Amino acid sequence: MGRSKLIAWIVAGAGAMAATAVVVAVVAAVTQDELGEDQPLPAPQNGTVTGVITPGNQVACLSLISRQTGASAEPSVFDQASGEFSFVELPGDATYDVVITTADGRSIEGIDLSFVDARLLRLAELRREQLGVPAEQPHRFTRADADAILRYVRELEGFMDLRRPLYIAGHGRRATLLVETMRTQEFHESDGNIVWRMELWYFEHHSGGWARVDNQSRLLRRVKASPAKWNEIQVEYWPELSVFIAGDGTSEPVAFEIPAEVDPSRGRPADTPPELDTEAHILGVSEVTHEQAPMELDRPGD
Repeated sequence: MGRSKLIAWIVAGAGAMAATAVVVAVVAAVTQDELGEDQPLPAPQNGTVTGVITPGNQVACLSLISRQTGASAEPSVFDQASGEFSFVELPGDATYDVVITTADGRSIEGIDLSFVDARLLRLAELRREQLGVPAEQPHRFTRADADAILRYVRELEGFMDLRRPLYIAGHGRRATLLVETMRTQEFHESDGNIVWRMELWYFEHHSGGWARVDNQSRLLRRVKASPAKWNEIQVEYWPELSVFIAGDGTSEPVAFEIPAEVDPSRGRPADTPPELDTEAHILGVSEVTHEQAPMELDRPGD
């Protein structure tokens, strides 16, 4: 079997995460003669994250973080009068979340809802184009798909007794979920404490429906504290504060107005009961057609 046909067969037959790793590994072994001429992928250029936060005088602290690497940065420029800011010399082909601490103590953060290993997937797609390998089989992410993921969260059993979806972002046959999870019931050595986590979970669509990607959750925050101390937590997540720097170093500027009040559907307000009745924000949904039906989803434990 020819090398390009072999790669096409792997991509068609393997799961997305496995296929990506295999494509990168196989392509790395392709010789210059087989490609016809060397076609290295261009190295990403550094870029800048800029924007305006209003009212600027409400910003007590401003920073930036990569959810992928954990790297953080301070702004090179921040003008409280105008709210204009700039973060420079950031590696490209990556996403960064702006983090705001307000004068009254609120924490407002961007949230990177891209799929786990999104950069690896982009590199694999570039290699497919170079080698003439067929693209992945497309899937239209619809509200029925989002409902399947919401049903998964409702029916999930495990150590955490409360789970509240905040965002679902569809990426075709992949999806990202921002979810708040809590353990409010007594457990061994709990000492009356609450365990609270904010996490990103990842899902893929296969022939049998949707399945959560094993061992790929990303922990954003974790607190184990008394109910009184836990009640002090206050954090909001806004996709508008998440910025992608393309491989050529370009990015879209941020324009964000600090909300007058905390939105419970976007995070955890202080002094609120553990169980909040909020609707998840659904992003990336394609137009629903009569051919789309709810997809079943496997139920691994959390």
